[in-house]
Amino acid sequence: MSEYLEMTQAEQIALLDEFARDVLVQYGLSAKSLECVNHQFNTTFKFTTPDDKTYAMRISTNSRKWPEHIWAESQWLLKLAREGSITAPIPILNLQGEPFSNHYFFYQGGNLDVVIYPWLEGEVVDDDPTEEQLFELGKAMATMHKLSKDWKPEGYANFLPIDKPLMVKRDNLFTFAESHIDPEIFKIFVEVNLRATKLFDALRERFEPQLIHADLHFGNVIWHDNKMSILDFDDAGIGFLLQDLAISIFYLRNDREREKHLISGYESVAPFPSYEQGELELLIASRSLTLLNYLFETTTADDLALIPGYVEKTGRRLKHFLDTGEFALLP
Repeated sequence: MSEYLEMTQAEQIALLDEFARDVLVQYGLSAKSLECVNHQFNTTFKFTTPDDKTYAMRISTNSRKWPEHIWAESQWLLKLAREGSITAPIPILNLQGEPFSNHYFFYQGGNLDVVIYPWLEGEVVDDDPTEEQLFELGKAMATMHKLSKDWKPEGYANFLPIDKPLMVKRDNLFTFAESHIDPEIFKIFVEVNLRATKLFDALRERFEPQLIHADLHFGNVIWHDNKMSILDFDDAGIGFLLQDLAISIFYLRNDREREKHLISGYESVAPFPSYEQGELELLIASRSLTLLNYLFETTTADDLALIPGYVEKTGRRLKHFLDTGEFALLP
């Protein structure tokens, strides 16, 4: 693993290219072209088969989910497809009839989960959504919230509980990272995390957690022929509706007007979840800690290089939040 962590982004991608081609055997497929289109928390390859069919392969380079979680994700995507109002990719089955494969990657010293989807045409919206796209994202979120309210996956499949500040099971930030962070900044992180922990306890008393997407930003949205497709359900888990909205709003906080269109879209389908003063802002702010916690377990070269600067930026943003009560995406 240490050798892999010292590699450049290009060197890591080259090794994963070989890994991806090996995995295709489990699907009875081969690639006449294969291109890495994303190498961050997960790694995604676009590949075309000899019969000119195009797919996306998601490799869980950093994410560590159990089979029951991937089975649950697959069942949820099938549920959305049957319902018809949300467009999202459905995993193809491998030769064993499973919606994912598990393959050993020598350079990380363990197995990585792989899911393959048909390629969705269109452009990733990313940082400059239109008012229409903001409205449609809010509408899609509310629709998924309504669909997931009483839905449960079948068999042994289940979703991780993410109804807590860092969302995941592993605490990298407060258990392992203190020695790498300025003490004054670390105090800010501890304060925000303590407030967020109390808030999640309060939300648990008032609301029943349910399935949420938990990463619904425009880097995970494709727009094609005026229609929206939603990607990357890898973070989906059992949390709170207000939490899901706060995560999306976090990415829009450089322009407060944009979140109004998102909220309008949501309210065109369902009422905005109730909350007390300050709760939504705290949930938005705590998203910073979730992302920082992810960075402290990443193996991706470019993301590793981001850590020192992102720690300082997060400290500035959360100090501003503690001083003003409002979260802003300060540079």
